[in-house]
Amino acid sequence: MIVKLNTAFIRILIVCVGVMLVFSCSGEDDMREGVLEALGEPDEIEKGGSGAYKYERYIYRNSDVDRVYIFQKSAPGCGSGGNWYVEYVYQASYYGYEIYETPRITDHIQVETAIAGQPIPISAVVTDDDHVVSVDLFYKAAGAADSIKVYMTVSDSLYKAEIPAEAVKVPGVEYFIRAGDGDHFSTFPPKGYVLVTVTEEGVEKITNTTDMIDPKKRLPKAPEPGEGMSGSSPLSP
Repeated sequence: MIVKLNTAFIRILIVCVGVMLVFSCSGEDDMREGVLEALGEPDEIEKGGSGAYKYERYIYRNSDVDRVYIFQKSAPGCGSGGNWYVEYVYQASYYGYEIYETPRITDHIQVETAIAGQPIPISAVVTDDDHVVSVDLFYKAAGAADSIKVYMTVSDSLYKAEIPAEAVKVPGVEYFIRAGDGDHFSTFPPKGYVLVTVTEEGVEKITNTTDMIDPKKRLPKAPEPGEGMSGSSPLSP
């Protein structure tokens, strides 16, 4: 009886150890990647420690983020180099980091459609806590790799430019606005481009295909028997 109990206990212990090994050896995880994807590159990265006490600080001094992430490196084991996890997050300005503001791009009406061969006017209000140094419009053919930069002119904080007519072609163009204050930049949209769908002039989209195939909606109503009949077809010339 004692032997059976010891055997059962050993089996349970083996299962528990196996489960622990599965979780501890499930591969490396890096929470830094998620932060970079969501917020972009930090303004500063501070590194220190070693082994199980290795850490990195991602410092975002942009006033719109104002955050410091402290990542801790777990001890390596089971063939894994250890996992990077978030140990602590705090407000950068609270701990004395100098905070800055990027230019603010507002009052922009996003363009969604355009007619081929016609210029597309683009405008936006840009302000900054210090001063705006540059505001540029970037555009390219939809799906193209390279974009063209156009300097935007200003009048009372309203910046204007246009995508030229020769660049407005089917199936579309893409654009974004970038503003800088000399040290930092902001863009609209925050990532990627705005896609403008371009169509040929006079081309209308069919919204109801039934109207195109139902003869009752395309032919005049036939007269009742004896009504308006003169011996000829009502559809004759």
